Amino acid sequence: MKTRIRKQLAGTTAVIGLAAVMAPAAFAQTADPAPAGQAAAPADGQDEGEEIVVTGIRRSLQDAINAKRSAGNIVDVISAQDIGKLPDQNVAESMSRIPGVQISRNEGEGSNFTVRGISQNRLEINGRSFLGPSSGGGASLESLSPEIISSIVVSKSPTADMPEGALGATVNLKTKRPLELDGTVVSGRIQGVYTDQADKFGYRGSALISKNFNDTFGVLATVAYSDISTTGYGFESGGWSKVGTRDANGNVVNGIDGNGDGVEEVGLVRPNRLMTRVANREVRRLTAQGSIQWRPADRWEVILDGTYSRLDEDRTIFNTQILLNNNDAGATADDSNTVSKGTFNNVTVRPLIYDAPTLLESANIGFSTKYKGEVVEMSIDASYSKASSSPAQGSSMTYVLVPKAGNVANVTYDFTGRNPVPDIALASNFNLMDPGQYQLASIFDGAILNDNDGFDARMDFKIHTNFGPLASIEVGSRFERLNLYAEAPQNVPSAASLLARGDKNGDGILTVDELPGVSYSSSTVSFFPGAAGNFPGQLLAGTFDPNVARDAFGLPIPTADTIPLGRVSIKDVQQDTLAFYIKGNFDTTIGSMPLTGNAGVRYVSQERLSSGYLSDTQPTSAKPTFDFWLPSANANLSITDKLTFRAAAAKVVARPNLSDVAVSFIPLIVSQTGNRGNPALRPYQATQFDATLEWYFAPSSVLSGAVFYKNVDSFTINRTELEFVPGLSETLGLFQITQPVNGESGKIKGFEVAFQQSLRFLPAPFDNLGVQANYTYVDSETPLIDQETQKALPLPGLSKHSYNVVGYYEDKFMSLRLAYIYRNSYLLGQGGALAGGSSYAQGRGQLDFSGQFNITPNIRLTLEAINITKQGDIEYLQNRNRLLNSFREDRRIFAGIAATF
Repeated sequence: MKTRIRKQLAGTTAVIGLAAVMAPAAFAQTADPAPAGQAAAPADGQDEGEEIVVTGIRRSLQDAINAKRSAGNIVDVISAQDIGKLPDQNVAESMSRIPGVQISRNEGEGSNFTVRGISQNRLEINGRSFLGPSSGGGASLESLSPEIISSIVVSKSPTADMPEGALGATVNLKTKRPLELDGTVVSGRIQGVYTDQADKFGYRGSALISKNFNDTFGVLATVAYSDISTTGYGFESGGWSKVGTRDANGNVVNGIDGNGDGVEEVGLVRPNRLMTRVANREVRRLTAQGSIQWRPADRWEVILDGTYSRLDEDRTIFNTQILLNNNDAGATADDSNTVSKGTFNNVTVRPLIYDAPTLLESANIGFSTKYKGEVVEMSIDASYSKASSSPAQGSSMTYVLVPKAGNVANVTYDFTGRNPVPDIALASNFNLMDPGQYQLASIFDGAILNDNDGFDARMDFKIHTNFGPLASIEVGSRFERLNLYAEAPQNVPSAASLLARGDKNGDGILTVDELPGVSYSSSTVSFFPGAAGNFPGQLLAGTFDPNVARDAFGLPIPTADTIPLGRVSIKDVQQDTLAFYIKGNFDTTIGSMPLTGNAGVRYVSQERLSSGYLSDTQPTSAKPTFDFWLPSANANLSITDKLTFRAAAAKVVARPNLSDVAVSFIPLIVSQTGNRGNPALRPYQATQFDATLEWYFAPSSVLSGAVFYKNVDSFTINRTELEFVPGLSETLGLFQITQPVNGESGKIKGFEVAFQQSLRFLPAPFDNLGVQANYTYVDSETPLIDQETQKALPLPGLSKHSYNVVGYYEDKFMSLRLAYIYRNSYLLGQGGALAGGSSYAQGRGQLDFSGQFNITPNIRLTLEAINITKQGDIEYLQNRNRLLNSFREDRRIFAGIAATF
């Protein structure tokens, strides 16, 4: 049920194409020859007649400082060499080195990011919308290699010409361009990769070729590819539940005795499951980028560039699940009413093998032309993006096994040790590691499919006025259309429905030897070796082929049209945004101090069409519209040639995640929960104020401080309620349905401190040392209330404290970096009281290393180590005894050779 409207795009494209052809002629009368390049300002303390060549890490740091100093607003920058020399696996990890940027990790790699604790940020590639393969259109940063990036610019204060959509910051990923390089450049890198938990070797490599023809025409192509095997260990509790109720006579029903007095209690919270998991993966990542750059005249430039990324992951998960009940035989509840340890009888043990692949693809192609007349400048930019996931992460299929009739198991657990895995002891009357002791209960086959595309185009004019302090005026407009489509069908046929095809011996059950495509072969896999505590260290393992299983039982590949209730999972959102702006740039003095800046206003009109199904046969849709006026101002005062003060104020707006505004409903049958969209969600709006003081006290060195305050007009909050779901609740009962709703206002405030210095004042060889460090403090007031404690909650994803420390050493023979990044605990999401309360992530730090050793001026050896200390991830509900998830990923070692000619 995809709605794709093209007429308006065709008209917009035609107008842009005509303007692009006419632009040079229109302004030819004002064109005067301009110098081909402009020399950079000398470094502080350097005489203008003295030429000092700075290379390597110091050059990259100085480039980033130059970009920060020359910006008309508050920004932080990482330059190309800096990115290449940091031990980062993808763009998200490179971004984490910037003050105020915090990332979350998935399967050992950087995934999502927040800026100053805010997840509503705008991500661009070369100043254009960067559409990704998620259901909300977010980019898949884990699939994008940092090798293609020239610089990363994080704009923390907006200007009127910048596209709206950022509550925290606008992050612009700038790719390499050929006329930025000299002559012919050929470079490459190949590295072997060792992952210690998988105990396997892989590889990654990249190559770049660029040709600059006399600074008038250039062609560049770069590609990066990796093939790496990883293993992750995980424990999951499947959530927690508050149990026990009272009947009409006041008697406790389904309660637990938490203090050993023989009386069941109401309101104790126990884990739903005890799940031990080993995930074996092979991840193939491809990133390609190309650029054609042409300057037919001194003042005219045309650029055509494109980016493609693909992440293809094979994932097999061995997951032994222990499904708990209220049949306790000795339980202990702590002061928070958490059943932190106990023995439970007649639990269900399920040794499962999941096939869970992921395929993510994204492509972006962009065209731009700009003409710089003496009085009027004009630029036109247009791009098209396409992204898909087929399937997305979270898709999986498995045979759901349970013990045969008469096989009984009891479990004792203890969370009070606060280890990554609780103590777990199983007692049974059968061999838990014998696949022949289990039978099929059902099949779970779920798919998450996304298909997104988008188009954006803009036209901008800059008029040089030189009218007193008003240096220039800028006006422009922009149009964007986003089309997001997602579906998440689930097929869960019961064993009884499959007997006719699979019961070979007629005993009325399906045993493992009657299940096509799966083979346990009595094999096992190690679980969380080296972790503290007492728990089963081996899991049943084997192989599983979902295609063989589907063919044998006549099951379709899950899609919205082939699975009952599949269409109710459809999320089809089309959003059109039209914007206009005017901005004035000023350049004056206060006494002897230069003052520059800008002020303007942006008008935004947005129309959103959300379509889906209430049932497999009943379509529905909603079409809200929104309008905003967004004023902004930035001022930069050069107190001295080394000290700069900046101040900014703006009204900003950010759309909610487009997957949240869909009309869909996605029931999660196994857990009897679900998620429903809300097309009436309003965009986030905020008024923000920023100020910074920047001291550039030496070459490649800076000390800066920033304070910020945001008054957010409305937050989106999640509401969970029990609902009757037609077609499911008749047999399964009520579902806990979570839906985002419009909330009340809140506040975000904090400060940042950043320091970097090249320690050239030290005696040799210590003068080759340098340091980078930054610290961010963020606090928030939100309308979010914890339903269990009734206390106010902070903004999800916000760590109050985070910092980075990087030490480096560089001489003509080698370049070494040691980097540590840390963020303290933060709220993951608001949770209901019946589900154990709100969820949190424990604070986490990671230590990484990178080194390069020069063999010749053009060839160097490389060595990198990721997560040296093997720091894991811990998630919990309310307190650490309510452990939700814990994960530990590989330590990864990269070694190889790189060359540039």
